[in-house]
Amino acid sequence: MRKSLNGIEKIFITRLKFMGDVILTLPVVHNLKRAFPDASITYLAAKPYHQLLFHNPDIDKVIGFDLENISQQFPVISSLIKNKFDIALDLFGNPRTAVLSYLTGARIRIGGDFRGRRIFYTHRINNNGLNLSSIDFHLNYLKPLGIEPEFTQPKIFISSEERLWAKEYLEKIKFNNKPIVGIHAGATWPAKKWHASRFGELARMLMENLGVQVFFTAGPYDIDLVSKIIKDYSLDVNTPEVLNIRQLCSVIERFSVFISNDCGPMHIAPAVGVPTIGIFGPGRPDIWFPYSEEKGHRAIFKTLWCSRCGRDFCDDLKCMDAVSTEDVYNAASEILEKNGKKE
Repeated sequence: MRKSLNGIEKIFITRLKFMGDVILTLPVVHNLKRAFPDASITYLAAKPYHQLLFHNPDIDKVIGFDLENISQQFPVISSLIKNKFDIALDLFGNPRTAVLSYLTGARIRIGGDFRGRRIFYTHRINNNGLNLSSIDFHLNYLKPLGIEPEFTQPKIFISSEERLWAKEYLEKIKFNNKPIVGIHAGATWPAKKWHASRFGELARMLMENLGVQVFFTAGPYDIDLVSKIIKDYSLDVNTPEVLNIRQLCSVIERFSVFISNDCGPMHIAPAVGVPTIGIFGPGRPDIWFPYSEEKGHRAIFKTLWCSRCGRDFCDDLKCMDAVSTEDVYNAASEILEKNGKKE
């Protein structure tokens, strides 16, 4: 198809949500810009996840879509219709994004081969049951364009002003120049949460044995969980606070290691260049942790008879029981030793 793609001026991309999913589409954006360097790329994502795309040199316009306020959606839809895009990539594939892609008027519309939505696309992608990493899955959407994609890691871009804010913020809450290990003990789904007690044990071991500082990140529903961990283990750490997405990205960038359950913030750390330890239970690290050990990243999980069930809720959680505090502590120690400690 490459011969028929001359004169491509405007490209529309959408992955409506969630945090990790939006981050994992960034290699698609980079490959599109590489293939069409003169084209303008517009990316639509739900608020507040659109903030992850700020300052990205491959994206010319970021649209934040308000899922809660219908009146604010109409101007966005009107803008899409008027812009007359040449290519539309729907990397989400729900009914809303299928219609939005259609309304762009793009002559090439690429989306998933889903029943009821396939009619809105000119080219449909079916992974045929292949077990692809989330990055490779999204890169498949470039095939109808004749693009041979380069596998690249997602990258979130932090401005100099944001870096200064993060430095001053950490100083304000009494963090010094010693290395910082970030910990995210929350997750959207209960089955993806490692035991709170083990996060407490881990934090204490890291501070007492390695002399590092520990920073607990927290989402809106994690405050009580993190506060209890801090209280139960008498940890001299930061009071948990919900930072906005840009603040969270800029603070995580200053960590030496980030330890997280399988959730959105886990994907921020690799995208800002921080070695990351992902703790997996029912999830699939082969799909959702496409990050290289050569870059210092580690997925911690145990293979059991029930592994990779993909459940969001579970009364048993033997998979999480099997991941010991020592497993995660040893991985963090090795990463700090091998990659050095940001100071």
